[in-house]
Amino acid sequence: MKILLCTDGSADATQAARFGLRLARRGGDSLQLLGVIEDHAGAEQLIRHALEMLEPELQPIGVAHATNMRRGHAAEQILDEAAEWQADLIVIGQIGQRGLTRFIMGSTATRVVHYAPCSVLLVKGQPAVLQKVLVCTAGGEPGLRDVEVAGRLAAQAQAAVTVLHVMSQVTLMEKTYRPELEASAEDLMAQHTREGAHLETALRTLKSLGVNCTVKVRHGLVVDEIAAEARDGAYDLLVIGAHLARGLSRWLLDDVTAHVLEETQISVLVVRGGL
Repeated sequence: MKILLCTDGSADATQAARFGLRLARRGGDSLQLLGVIEDHAGAEQLIRHALEMLEPELQPIGVAHATNMRRGHAAEQILDEAAEWQADLIVIGQIGQRGLTRFIMGSTATRVVHYAPCSVLLVKGQPAVLQKVLVCTAGGEPGLRDVEVAGRLAAQAQAAVTVLHVMSQVTLMEKTYRPELEASAEDLMAQHTREGAHLETALRTLKSLGVNCTVKVRHGLVVDEIAAEARDGAYDLLVIGAHLARGLSRWLLDDVTAHVLEETQISVLVVRGGL
């Protein structure tokens, strides 16, 4: 896996990079440290100092790494670097515009998540450990790929995984009442429903990776229920998918992802493809 660790020299970005280092596998991954210089006095010196501070933490990991500096708009430079280096994962802190410009241009994090050619880990706050992972799945093969990605990261960190599926009370395509919309995860699996079969497969995938795991179903609006579970369960990382779609479904997916990023207070890994 090729991991791109990005910093603007801020404390949040440094913490994000340190969190990203925990995901690197000895001998199997490579790291690129990217410093992005935007137009303000002292930025280059601050970023170079931040990169130098990370160097001693790289040595014990034993992962091949390189350092690069780019100048310009943060999101654009991060996306260009990821494309040119063919990164598998971008790691960034919660940095970017605030106020009115945020809604016009989008924050650095939101723009990177939306346009990145690979998966993106948005690190919020200063996570000290990775012990509990929440992975959200809407079903199907893309959802199982998200579960597998979460499982491999959890196995490396010796973390536990909860698989969450939200049975939405609001659907666009379905007008008839379905009893399973109010069922628990155990009921869905016992009744061999489509959702139950998906959750059983997710459990088997995680157990095959040696991960302590459980499944959970919540009922309601998707973003609200994901945010509530992330808050109530005291998780360290939320994993969601960003899968290719067309037409209206693409816009709905982007809307859900953007709102999840806004509403949750924990770090979020947006999976695009595999890792």
